[in-house]
Amino acid sequence: MTETPSLFSQPAPDIHDALHPEAPALPRVPVSELQGRVRDMLSISDAQAEFLVQESQRLYVNRMKHRFTQLKVAERLKRTNPFLLQIRGAKTVRDWARLQIESALYASEEEAVGHLLEAIAKTCFPGAVIPTYPDDFDFEVAVSDQEVHGYQVKMSWDCMPMSSRKNLSNTIRLVRMQLGKQGKRFTGFFASCYGKATTTQPPGQEYISLSSREFWERVGNGTPNYDVKVGEVCALLCAEFRSEILESLVPALLENLTGAALREIGNPDGTINYAKLFRRINR
Repeated sequence: MTETPSLFSQPAPDIHDALHPEAPALPRVPVSELQGRVRDMLSISDAQAEFLVQESQRLYVNRMKHRFTQLKVAERLKRTNPFLLQIRGAKTVRDWARLQIESALYASEEEAVGHLLEAIAKTCFPGAVIPTYPDDFDFEVAVSDQEVHGYQVKMSWDCMPMSSRKNLSNTIRLVRMQLGKQGKRFTGFFASCYGKATTTQPPGQEYISLSSREFWERVGNGTPNYDVKVGEVCALLCAEFRSEILESLVPALLENLTGAALREIGNPDGTINYAKLFRRINR
């Protein structure tokens, strides 16, 4: 009798195939050349470009390295969905470790790039200064002697829960009242880095929600398709650093996670003992 192949007979993809990036659209360049490339692509000063290169090191590289060196078995087991793990074909503890590293990489990378995009917006937006109320705004701009604009920047258009919307609207009312005493007008903007198709003012809220394209054109002082240039800069800044993380940190982390988790959820042959895994997670 021919044995029917198991739905999960294939192991999880190899760590290189699962995590290693495709060749970047822009060629990787030495760190020493990044400043000049960023300056020319974004049409900013040398000082601004130098700051962004340093910020990319701090926000992307250092944070990612910290996250990966602090990755603990107990934390990753707690975050493991045992139902999805079987659907994704994880048969061995090493498969589990690969999938956990991939999940941690993407989550950490999205957070790091979100902070980098905020830094680019604040650096490149003409006239941007530290906001009067930094808890709700990332920067503000005096568009004239009588008018000030405040900007709250988020990664995407859906990163704003209802409570945050109310807080932002309340802050706008407060700032309007304070600036009104000085004879000035104030407009608050919510700006998402991607995904917002049109500029709107949500019903009942005091802020204007900018389309992502319009926001980046404002950042670029009216330059069309400035978001495309920002995307190229992010790729340029992070491509070399991402490869460094994958090549220097991931292999050792894979071995460490596999070895440590084997005692917790593994069988002697290295396969996952799903009964032990469920009891480890759902105590």
